[in-house]
Amino acid sequence: MSPGPRDDGRGALLALASPRDQHHADAVAVARRHLETGGRWMGSVLVLAELHGHLLRWREPRVAHALIDRVRADPAYDWRGVDGALIEAATVNWLLRHADLRLSLSDAVTCELMRQERLDTVFAFDRDFVTVGYRLQG
Repeated sequence: MSPGPRDDGRGALLALASPRDQHHADAVAVARRHLETGGRWMGSVLVLAELHGHLLRWREPRVAHALIDRVRADPAYDWRGVDGALIEAATVNWLLRHADLRLSLSDAVTCELMRQERLDTVFAFDRDFVTVGYRLQG
């Protein structure tokens, strides 16, 4: 597995899934380049849950469930579990330290996983990741 950018779920995965999304073409181009060079995506199960929630708002449940199953099982993704220690570190290191930003718990967990894995680039369109010190690949 080559280290690669993180995926924040909302912006990047939704942009990939929806041709009507303003970032769709950019997301497809970034994903294609990354995967063609052997990259994999790393994300937390919180990102997967957020994606599922968004899909349920757009699609019939059967379609949303099938899409989430395909993403969950796709070998291009490394989905990481979230335990109490990770939530604590994400809260202390990201939410409380950046209390003026609208970081979600999922965003904070993403930042903490990136810190732990020594990654500096996130596949996202959310500028808050830049504010806290990461580069956007999206």
